Amino acid sequence: MTGSVRVLRHPAPTGIDPAAHELILTAIHQRRLLRFLYKGKPRIVEPQDYGVQKGVVNLFTYQVGGESGSGRLPDWRKFAVNGAAGLELLDRTFPGSRAVPSQRHQEWDILFARVASS
Repeated sequence: MTGSVRVLRHPAPTGIDPAAHELILTAIHQRRLLRFLYKGKPRIVEPQDYGVQKGVVNLFTYQVGGESGSGRLPDWRKFAVNGAAGLELLDRTFPGSRAVPSQRHQEWDILFARVASS
């Protein structure tokens, strides 16, 4: 098939709700914001990377709204997916990947998805 790209879908990792897994993948592939609660605080994020680090399924994001427990917004945040409640795919989109400062670069054991460049 000339000119087409095949996206491989990984099944949900053990312990992750398959619906949440698909929602995160959709948000990354469609460059759509996600809203959820994490440690009791509302978060609105641009999902950038989704994968496994040292056995933990994480979502690396650029948080643009909601509340933060550790500083100013917007800023880079990583969330353990098991700790995110009420995941919601928003209609609002974002341009794509952002330049990640070197001190925030993430190493992944397994990478399920990464947002495409703008």
